[in-house]
Amino acid sequence: MIITIDGPAASGKSTVSRSLAHDLHFFYINSGLLFRACAYILVHNKQVKFGQLPDLSREKLLALIDFGQLEYFFDGQEQIRYAGENITYDLRADIIAQAASVASTNQALRDLILVFERQIAADRNIVVDGRDTGSVVFPQAEVKIYLTASVDVRSKRWQLDQEKRGNKLTFDQARAEITERDTRDKNREHAPLRVSEHAHMIDSSKKMTKEVVDEIKLLVGAQKFDCVI
Repeated sequence: MIITIDGPAASGKSTVSRSLAHDLHFFYINSGLLFRACAYILVHNKQVKFGQLPDLSREKLLALIDFGQLEYFFDGQEQIRYAGENITYDLRADIIAQAASVASTNQALRDLILVFERQIAADRNIVVDGRDTGSVVFPQAEVKIYLTASVDVRSKRWQLDQEKRGNKLTFDQARAEITERDTRDKNREHAPLRVSEHAHMIDSSKKMTKEVVDEIKLLVGAQKFDCVI
């Protein structure tokens, strides 16, 4: 079974997906972390400048990123190794998050990561989150969720998350960044953020993680029942 959870930044996708995967004993794919990993590899040691990220060709990307050396693991927490080195911690830096957001507008990179995600998902029950996992990456998914929340709630979550990482932001700064990301995600030329066909929309503004997870588990249970029938 494939469960996709799409939605805007700071809507709670990763937290919900990780918890859901744990409860269902599914494998979790954090697509955002894969984009961060590729962005990290590209900008590490100043291989590529930020301004070049959207326009790199498939050939150039394959010359800079050896996908055969890229490994994704999940054992309750996500880990990524590249060329045998665990780079997971480095991917949490805000500068890498910014680079990943810019790199995600590159269709050639999106196509390469799509192939990588499908390889990971082969012969597994998975929960995967992102911006277009239900509409583009896994359109055949049995359960599709669009998880959202109000801009103010997401901005506060982003502000608190950044504080945990040692980045002090005012609420207005956090709101401006969330708004900028929303605009970029919704208006990008390739695979823009949208509610995929047959997706169940869940607003997490006033819900705890467990409430959202339980709501999705009910949908999964109904889907399993339908499959049996």
